[in-house]
Amino acid sequence: MSTLLHITILISISQNICSEISFFKKYLLGISMKKAVLAVTLSSSFIAPAFSADSLNPFADEKSGFYLGLGAGAADYNDSYSEFTKEQTTYGSYEYTTRDGAVNLFAGYRVNKYFGLEINYTDLGSPDAEWKSPSGSERDDIENEIKGYGIKAVGFYPINKNIELKATAGVMKWEVEEDYSFTNSVIPSENKNNSHSEKGTSLTFGFGANYNLTENVAFGLQWERINDVGEKYDENKTDTLRFGESDIDLYTLSVQYKF
Repeated sequence: MSTLLHITILISISQNICSEISFFKKYLLGISMKKAVLAVTLSSSFIAPAFSADSLNPFADEKSGFYLGLGAGAADYNDSYSEFTKEQTTYGSYEYTTRDGAVNLFAGYRVNKYFGLEINYTDLGSPDAEWKSPSGSERDDIENEIKGYGIKAVGFYPINKNIELKATAGVMKWEVEEDYSFTNSVIPSENKNNSHSEKGTSLTFGFGANYNLTENVAFGLQWERINDVGEKYDENKTDTLRFGESDIDLYTLSVQYKF
């Protein structure tokens, strides 16, 4: 009986010891898990900023970041219709638009305070033209829509905290849509009241300045030249009034927001 009693006591003690070990294992595991969660939380708070957009830019500084802007102004058509009128000055009179309103929507990424990349969509206005015969009985009217989208490199030069100069160079993919209307015209019927579309790619360059109102908001003033927009007039191909080929000067006042 004494042996059995001893065995019973040993079993009871062993169970108590196992229970205590299990408790301490759970307690220690709980502490470890809490420490692990705390470590991950603290690590993520330090790691997250390191993986922001600018962290992938080795040249990033306080000016780096994305921006979005809208500009409005005027487009000057330096040589529009002039090629046609030079060839056809012996018959009739001409009136044509040399300036119209323009709108420019742009977005870009500023690599640092000296350099950026920008894309844009530009409505270059709707220059129109009119031809009249000497008697006024015949008339040709043309309405155009000129638009384009492009990409450009932008260079910045800070003057002070608020003012910076900028220069741009890039390319623009443009389209000129022409709608014709003829009154009492001698042009064959298949050419009456029709439309014509011209597409091409031109080099662009420009200069301007920004005024930084706040860290996020800036106003801009810019001149930009778009070279050789439209198709060169060829009297052997058409006798209708055409926009022709023209350099376009774009003047805009803009506002932009930096993210």
